[in-house]
Amino acid sequence: MNHLDELNLLIDKASAIAGSDAKLARTIGVPPQHVSNWRHGHKTATPADQALMAHVAGLDPVQVLARATVAQYEGKPKGDALMKALGKASLVTGAVLGSAGALAQQIFSTVPGHDLITAAILWIQHNVHYVK
Repeated sequence: MNHLDELNLLIDKASAIAGSDAKLARTIGVPPQHVSNWRHGHKTATPADQALMAHVAGLDPVQVLARATVAQYEGKPKGDALMKALGKASLVTGAVLGSAGALAQQIFSTVPGHDLITAAILWIQHNVHYVK
């Protein structure tokens, strides 16, 4: 799934909850034209706007914010550094990320249960046995 498809899925979910694209725009504090521009790929929604839409849609806004932020810098040194930083942060919470060069949408997905963090947590829960 490419970035535009993923963004449109997020917009669809948030608009369904808000009632329309125009109501979604009002809810997150942007002009309605912004939502139309995002849908058609004329502009990219900021990570903050994507996080707000995720909140409206009932998704994890922190996960969407992280994915969108990494996607801004994909293929650049800062993107690799962000992936490394997120990987270290995820290890603290018990999740395991892929390599720093992985695509952002492969790490974080707006579709619940379809991302590597969720898969890693489930794998750890199933395969790691704790000794008291």
